[in-house]
Amino acid sequence: MKRFVLVLLMLVLPISAYSAGKTHMKTDGQDCVECHGNQEQVWLDGKHGLMNVKCVVCHGNPEQNFAPKPGLSRCRGCHAEKVADVEKKLSAKERTCFLCHDNHRVTVKDTAKVKSGFHQEGGAPK
Repeated sequence: MKRFVLVLLMLVLPISAYSAGKTHMKTDGQDCVECHGNQEQVWLDGKHGLMNVKCVVCHGNPEQNFAPKPGLSRCRGCHAEKVADVEKKLSAKERTCFLCHDNHRVTVKDTAKVKSGFHQEGGAPK
């Protein structure tokens, strides 16, 4: 019976969190790494992690303004010039950092170098 309840909770909680919009399950003071250790390690090994940028900078506070897939507005604080460039040169549908960048490592995807031109040698297209 305990297994059934546990399995049911595992199925229901993610669905209810998703359907509720920009919410996250209660963390009761837990650190992100307690559930998202793999993602956090990838992040910490990348440039943002080395600069001590924490999960909440992009994703927000889990109990208040959580964004599972942060938009460009979350990047603007540190990367205003790049965000403005993306907003100017890409369609609304394409306006995301993750068109070109890996989600947590935030390195440039190989396909982005060919498709977008933003990261080709010499910078963004004029």
